[in-house]
Amino acid sequence: MKKEKLIRFLNNLSTPEENREVMDWLKKAGSEDQFLNMLKKDWDSGKANKVSKLKQQEILGHIHQATLKSRNSLKGKQVFHYFLKFGKVAATFLLFLFSGYFLYEAIVFKDNETAVAEIPVTKITKQTAAGEKLRLTLPDRSEVIVNSLSTLNFSSDFGSNNREIELEGEAFFSVAPDKNKPFKVKTGTVVTTALGTAFNAYAREEEVKISLTEGSVHVAQKAEEISLLPGEMASVRFDAVSGLTKGTFDPDRTTLWKEGKIRFQSKPLREILQSLETWYGVRFETKAFDNRKVTGLFNNESLEDILTGLSFSLGFEYQIDQKNVVIKF
Repeated sequence: MKKEKLIRFLNNLSTPEENREVMDWLKKAGSEDQFLNMLKKDWDSGKANKVSKLKQQEILGHIHQATLKSRNSLKGKQVFHYFLKFGKVAATFLLFLFSGYFLYEAIVFKDNETAVAEIPVTKITKQTAAGEKLRLTLPDRSEVIVNSLSTLNFSSDFGSNNREIELEGEAFFSVAPDKNKPFKVKTGTVVTTALGTAFNAYAREEEVKISLTEGSVHVAQKAEEISLLPGEMASVRFDAVSGLTKGTFDPDRTTLWKEGKIRFQSKPLREILQSLETWYGVRFETKAFDNRKVTGLFNNESLEDILTGLSFSLGFEYQIDQKNVVIKF
């Protein structure tokens, strides 16, 4: 007797002709042992484990209903009669039904499961424009704050097979711990590896800076690798001869951006305007620069408020025309 025909019979999907054929086969000597051995072989092979817990609960519900129905229906009475004739207890009957259901599920959903398994892994890209910031919660519950003019790339299976992210620009990472899957951030040729920690990653203008605020990380660049503790920073300039170096950083100056604050510490106007272009998404036009350096802290203030303060200090006039700002000394 073919297994597929028996499975259809157990699942009440067989034709009347197939019903008679199965019934006649069950009457033959040795058919019981063949039937039990077939189901036991499939059971022991682990096929039942491929059925999800939710699906197993659904199957057990079907079994309960099928057991009650089988005692009342004509076909059920016949099947139940044969099972009792064979001397099998109710548990064996449940095994038959359960085996029939999960075998049916395995056959019917085989193509669908294969299709799901073959879904290609795609790349997910998150970008921020000038003057824009983005807060993300990743599938592994890690949190990322992305600064302006930055790009994050990670795969659609992030958190299941790996936890790897590519960064261009700047972002602050609060990493959820997972000993089996280290969290990796790739900034050019620099790879930062963490388990559960928090750090700021900066990758702009041929320079990478990894600043650790909590936990510990390993920073590698080609054959070089260093470990960081809170308050330490790893940096490298790709336009310089020196490789990966370790130093310290000012947490306030490095991470204030994620709180909407800007701090200038003895910076010339040229660098300040470059920062403001990224921060507010504007473009500055000026024919001259004041060489004096400026120190100040601006807390979630508008561009006009910042320029008003700077204009009093450095003695210039400004005009804002949407995304274009003209400065005259």
